[in-house]
Amino acid sequence: MIRQLKGVREVKLLHDVREGKEAAFEALFNCYKDRVYAFSYKILKSRDLADDMVIEVFTKVWERRASIQPGPSFQAWLFRITKNHIINFLNKASLDSRIKEQLSTSANYYRCSTEEEVIYNEYLTIAEQAISQMPKQRRRVFRLKSEQGMTYDQIAVQLGISKNTVKSHLLAATAHLRNVINVDPDGLIILPVLLSSHFWI
Repeated sequence: MIRQLKGVREVKLLHDVREGKEAAFEALFNCYKDRVYAFSYKILKSRDLADDMVIEVFTKVWERRASIQPGPSFQAWLFRITKNHIINFLNKASLDSRIKEQLSTSANYYRCSTEEEVIYNEYLTIAEQAISQMPKQRRRVFRLKSEQGMTYDQIAVQLGISKNTVKSHLLAATAHLRNVINVDPDGLIILPVLLSSHFWI
């Protein structure tokens, strides 16, 4: 009976996530984040990389929330996303120098003429506005991670909050920025340049 009630609650939660309810998404994140972390850590053997993978995976879940099928298949779908992200990360990690070169080339391209520079600066302004609209604590967490490269533990200590709270803020901030910038296909091209964090690789 308890198991059935839990299933009913999860189905309702997933329906709410599909409808874009942020509170439901946060509850879903809190429910599954440890399992995604454990799965990622088992393969990557790095706590920091596993932490980053959790944020990446749930950002993708939010982006694809319309595809969620409430029910037993959700867990399989979630871990398929996790597995694919890990595989992509491992493939790209071996090409790290090429990725950096590509980002540098993209940055130079968007500065190569007055027109492109205007476009590039417009996206910088959009990103900065999106960041400024975040709640104060979330904005501080995001800047410490993306601009100063601090670890989850370092951010937690500096701000006096838990590591899980840091993860929740980063997840919400990342999803928000992608929603704002990805409305334009050109935003997808320079997103890694605008936000030079490994979240976007």
